[in-house]
Amino acid sequence: MLDSVTVDGGRVRLASVADPLLDHPYVAALEAAPFTPPDPVGVDRAELRELVRHGKVADIDGVFYATSALAAAATLCASLLRAQPDGFTVADFRDAAGSSRKHTLPLLGRLDETGVTRRRGDVRIGGPRLPAI
Repeated sequence: MLDSVTVDGGRVRLASVADPLLDHPYVAALEAAPFTPPDPVGVDRAELRELVRHGKVADIDGVFYATSALAAAATLCASLLRAQPDGFTVADFRDAAGSSRKHTLPLLGRLDETGVTRRRGDVRIGGPRLPAI
């Protein structure tokens, strides 16, 4: 009998019913534009909370990113620092990402918080969690 149910993210559901968050169209849209994420227009707030809670989406200062965008941003930082060992600016990252300042600042802030980068004046330098490339 227990084979017919599954626990996913602390919630019980029938095993025969697909996880509605598995292939959510908003996650696909975020993954298609990692550094210029679309606003969650038309996405139910409860679904959005679940996407964040399940780790499929990151909410950084009210801007939503696919969690894969954080890894891509860390890799981009490593590439920039390889070319500019003394550090890179917000504008350098923005231009390399093809993004806007609105979307760049929250990402860089999260990378600073998690130790991927460190802010030194107007530049970012590598932190202890900067990925090797």
